Order: sequence, then structure tokens, then C-alpha cells
Amino acid sequence: MVQFVNEAEAIEAVEGFTSSWLLRNIDRKATFLTDDFILWNNCYKVEVQKPVAVKFFNWLTTMMRNNKYYDVRRMLTPTGVVQQHLTSFDTDQGSFKDIPMLLVFTTRGNKVSRCDEYLDSTGLPKLEWPEGAKFL
Repeated sequence: MVQFVNEAEAIEAVEGFTSSWLLRNIDRKATFLTDDFILWNNCYKVEVQKPVAVKFFNWLTTMMRNNKYYDVRRMLTPTGVVQQHLTSFDTDQGSFKDIPMLLVFTTRGNKVSRCDEYLDSTGLPKLEWPEGAKFL
């Protein structure tokens, strides 16, 4: 049976998750993750648990700068929030603009227990996943 989320708590979780990323504050972002948090990425078909996800987020801050989300749309679901947005960022390999992204968040209270990332990685720099990443 599905337990419906509390709207205010779900939005708080997602806002904390996304705003921390944009502020490059991974320690703060980690406080919005449940202990059993899972990150899944469609491009690499990889699933990682919280400790590996936090390492990955920290690594991303070393290669990506000036991250922005815009044209953000959010919709509450029975189990969390779906967020659709465009993103842009700079790297040593150049600037990347208007990349469509969809994040499907499962929330528990005011924390994120799962984030499924969907994006078109065509032309994006290759990502390096830390040890412990489980490729499906």
C-alpha cells in the first residue's frame, strides 16, 4: 500500500536537496537524504547509495561551476515530487546550456529517499562514478 506524502514536507525535502546543490553545499544536501537514500541515473544506468552519492556530488562540484536551474516545474505525486527543469553549468571543457532534466523524488517526511535523474547527456562531459556505484 502506498503511503501518501505530506505536501509541505515533500516540497521542503526537494527544495533543500536542489537549493543545496545550487549553493554547492553538499554537507547541507546530505542532511536532506535518508540514511537509505538511492540515486539512480538514466545515462549510466547506475544506482548508488547515500555514501557513494555524497562522494559523487562532492566530485561534481570540482568539475561543474555556475550551476543554474530554470523553467522549474514541480508536481506532487503520491510518493514525492517530480521536478522538470532546464539546467546550465560551466566546466573546463566549456559551457553547457538548456539541458532538459527530470528528477523524480521519493520523499519520506522532509527527506529524499530516492532520486531518479533523467537527462539527455549527448555532448556532456563523461562522469566518473566513485567506487561502490552499482551499474545495472
